[in-house]
Parts: sequence; C-alpha cells; structure tokens
Amino acid sequence: MNRIYIQLIVVEAVVMITDIASSMADESYYNYEKWQLYLINELYFLFFFFRAYLFYIITYYILKLHHHLKNVYYHIMKIPFWAAVILTVSTSLTGYVFYISEDGYHRGIIYDYVIYSCLIFYVVVSFVIILAYRKSSLNIVNFSGAIGYNLTILFGICVRKMFPSYLLLDTFCLIALIVIYLSFTNPDFYFNRKTNTFNINALQYFAEEISDYRHYRYLAIGIHNYKEMRDVYGSSQMDKGLSLIGLYFKKEFKDYKTFYCGEGRFAIIGKRDIDSSTIINDINNRFKEAWKLKDNIMYLEVDFVQTAEDMSIESPEKRIYIGLDMLSDYTNSIPGNVRYVRNEDVENADRQAYIRKTLKWVIENEKAEVYLQPIVRADTHEVEGAEALARIKDPKGNRIMPGEFIHIAEKNGAINQLGEQIFKKTCKYIKENGIDKMGISWINVNLSPMQFMNNSLADKFNAIINTSGIDVSHIHLEITEEAMVDQFVLERQIGVMKESGFKFVLDDYGKGYSNLDRLKSIPFINIKIDMAIVRDYCNNPDKLLPSVIQTFKIMGFTVTAEGIETEEMADAMYKIGCDYLQGYLFSPPVPIEEFAGILK
Repeated sequence: MNRIYIQLIVVEAVVMITDIASSMADESYYNYEKWQLYLINELYFLFFFFRAYLFYIITYYILKLHHHLKNVYYHIMKIPFWAAVILTVSTSLTGYVFYISEDGYHRGIIYDYVIYSCLIFYVVVSFVIILAYRKSSLNIVNFSGAIGYNLTILFGICVRKMFPSYLLLDTFCLIALIVIYLSFTNPDFYFNRKTNTFNINALQYFAEEISDYRHYRYLAIGIHNYKEMRDVYGSSQMDKGLSLIGLYFKKEFKDYKTFYCGEGRFAIIGKRDIDSSTIINDINNRFKEAWKLKDNIMYLEVDFVQTAEDMSIESPEKRIYIGLDMLSDYTNSIPGNVRYVRNEDVENADRQAYIRKTLKWVIENEKAEVYLQPIVRADTHEVEGAEALARIKDPKGNRIMPGEFIHIAEKNGAINQLGEQIFKKTCKYIKENGIDKMGISWINVNLSPMQFMNNSLADKFNAIINTSGIDVSHIHLEITEEAMVDQFVLERQIGVMKESGFKFVLDDYGKGYSNLDRLKSIPFINIKIDMAIVRDYCNNPDKLLPSVIQTFKIMGFTVTAEGIETEEMADAMYKIGCDYLQGYLFSPPVPIEEFAGILK
C-alpha cells in the first residue's frame, strides 16, 4: 500500500509537469515539430490514465482485496487502462483521441469517451468495492477516508468537464493524496516512538501482505513477568528500558524487521534462513547484563515463542499473533526458554474466537438457553428445588459446552449480560409456571465472580424481579468460592442484596478460598459440596468430610452434595448428614421447557 502511494506521488508530479508542458507546447505549436507535440501530449495522457488506475489500486489494497479476490480479477481491472493507452498511443495514426494539424492541437472524436470513461470507471468501481467490503475490511474512520478521497476525485472530474481550459483536476488529485496520507499512510500510524520500532498496526499490515509464509521466520520475545517488572521499576523507567531494548534489536538485527506489540512483547521477522537459535542465544546473553539508564539500572529476563518447524497452518497472521498471545500466558515459565506455536495452538485460538463470536450473537439476540437440574431431598429423594444453568448454541444450532464458553465469557466480560439473561428467563419461567404448582420451593441461579463484583448488580436484579412480579424468596443466588477472595466486597454486596430479600448459596465448597471462620460472617443458607470432594469421599471414606458437614449444620447451614451418580453415593451422603442431593442419578440438566415433565 505504501509503495503504491509513493508511486502515486511520483506519477502525480509527472502528470502535473507534462500537463503544464503540453499546454504550453500546444499554445506555441508553431515552434514544435508534429512528432514533438504528439510525444509530449501522449506522455501526459499515459500518466493521466496511470494515475486513475493507481488511485483504484490503492483502494484495492486498503480493502485488502488481495485476500478476498483471485488474481484474475486484478488483471481484468487493467483492461480499461490498457485500452486507453492503446488508443492514445495510436492516435498519431488515427486521430481518434487528439490530432495535430497545421493550426495546432485538436480533440479527437472519442476524446471525451476515452478520458472520462477511464476516470469514471475506476472511481465507480472503487465506490462499489468500498461499499461491498466495508464491514469486513474497514472501520468507520477508514471508511470515511476511502469515501472521502474518491469523492474528491469524482468532484474533480466534474469540474474538469465543466471547465476544460483550467488545470483543476490536478488540484483535486493532490487533495485526494492528502486525504489518503491522513487516513492510511501516515507513518505515525505504524511507528512506536517509545521503542523506535514498528508497532502492532505495522505488524498487522505486514502479516496481511505476506504472500508466502514459508519465506519467513517469526520470533516473538516478551519481557518475563512484564506487569510485575513494570510495578517494580515504575512506568517511566520501564518505558526507558523498552526504548533501549528496541534500539538494541534494531542495531543487532539490522536485516530483520522489529515490531513492538505492547505489554513488553516484541516480534522479529526475517527471511526463512535466519538462525533463530543464534538470535535467541544472543538475546539471552544480552539480558543477563543490566540495562543502564541515566539514573538507574534494570535487570530483566525474556521469554521466546517461535513457530514449530512441522506447523502446516499457512496463515502468517495466525502464526505470528498466536505466539504473541502465548507470551502473555508465560508468567509461570522458566525465563529464557523457548515455546513453539503448533497447529493445535492455532486451532484452539480459532475455537476461542468462534466461541467469542457466538457469545456476542447469543447476547445480542437473547438466545441464551436455560437448563434446570433437579435438587432432591436426601431422605426421600423428592424434588425440592433446581439449579438454573446457562447453555448456548451457535447460529447453526451447534451446542457449545459450558466448560468452553464460561471462562471465555468471564474473560471478555460477556458473563454479565449472559447472567442477566439467565436470571430474567428463570424469573419469567417461575411467573408463568408457578413454583407451588410445580411442587418445588426455589430455583438457584449462578452468579460468576465477575458479576458479583458489579456494583449495579442489586439494582439490575431488583428491576428484573419487580418486572416479572415473582416473590424474591423463590430465587436463591449461588456464588462460587472464587467470589470470596475479597471479603469486604463479598460482605458489602451480599448485605445490599439481602436487604432486597435475596438468599445466598455457596457453590463448589472445597475448591477455593473459604474457611469456617469466614463462613460465620456470611449469611449463606446452604453449602454445596463440590463433586470432586464427594467423589473422593465415596471412593476413600474418612472422618474429615462428615465432621465438616456436621459443623456446617451446627452453624445453621443446610448442605447439598453435588455430582451424585449412583445409589451408593446418595446413601453415603445421606448417612453423613447432607440435606440435599444433586446429580445425574436423579436427572441431568434439561431444557427449561421440559422441566415440568421431569417433575411429573
């Protein structure tokens, strides 16, 4: 794209020079030979048409159409340019475009058709492809820029047609070049001043333009435990350190391209024959020494990720970006070691991207599904309540398991909207079917730790309860032990919501951070024992779990055992004092619309 832009600048300069020169020569035609007048006018028209073609080509690359369209399309679009060139070059014989007579320069019979057809063709095609590919290739700023410079050219064509004796089109083309510069080719978009290297935007464009991944080798380098090191040395000092590191990479690896990708991560890209093991060894040796600042010294360590030799996935973007993502999760590794990007890493990243896209679609279209799993009394096995569980499908109806989408939803914040949908649909179900009619007492709804940290949670849930018109006592809120990390936030949030009548259940006891002392201060009504603890006790009975359960009961909690799969497990949990049981022995989670049938 930048090479095309430089060509455009050169061609625009030649067009302006030849435009002025040909106009002057045509006015003083009696001082020139015919062949001289033909030559200078033909040169002007050739570069005139070439400029129109290049404006289209830069649009082609801005939209990244070399990824979407076949090469044959690229070559087909040259036909109007070459047709105009042939007609212009042959005009000395035919006189169709222009001709030189004894009284000077004259327009030919197809002058307007050739000139304006070529210009308008490329502008119109540019508008068509901009509108066709805007969603996949352009953000709103780039879209405005692309439309802007093409409108400028179109307006210039109209002005040229209305005032043919004035050299105005060149002015509009210069304005279009300025718009392109400000919107797409400004070096500040692609340069990181902190490290004096290319930035991640430049890396994206470079990766997109690589035609064959096999010609390149990629090495990702990250500051080990970057966030902690930034806290240790401070932001200002770390930025100075990154500047020294960037200069070191540029100086030592002149034949390679160096990119700074944020969060202490660099990418070095070179031809396939680079010796990455030597580069890694040199970098490790350099990082064993201190980085000397004016008023401090820094000791840092690095991690490396590179593409495995046997990797078959061709996408340069995926091969590079997966490595950078792996560096972000490299905190528990041994500094200086090398990890390799393999096919399964890319496949896993693709899967996560697909799940994020599905979550977005589910939330926007309120497609989250509620499944209910019965919770039964331990003594009679009669259904007492249920737990509401979130389930999602993609637009094609393919189900995604909770183990895949829950942690992604928590990571990108989608869990808040997803949780609200589940809560709203559960309340609606209770209103439409009636708890008493179903013969149960309550339905538990899960809250993720991220939801629980939301200060507006109480207001949102109260509004849903009021809208649905149900009794708040029919909903119990389950929180996992992970939400108990911050005791102050936990007590404050539960206190606020308890005032509205909400009751709380502690889920997955045994996996996290709770202890008996902390539980005394939290008004839970029920403790759910994690299925792993239940399974372990049933396989190897001991006195610990029975003692813990008896302590819970003395403290006033009821107890639910999760993961009950056999009659023997149910009997064992009942004998040690559990009040409720939940598991596949009684029923798997079922779609909410089928739950009434399960109860019957």
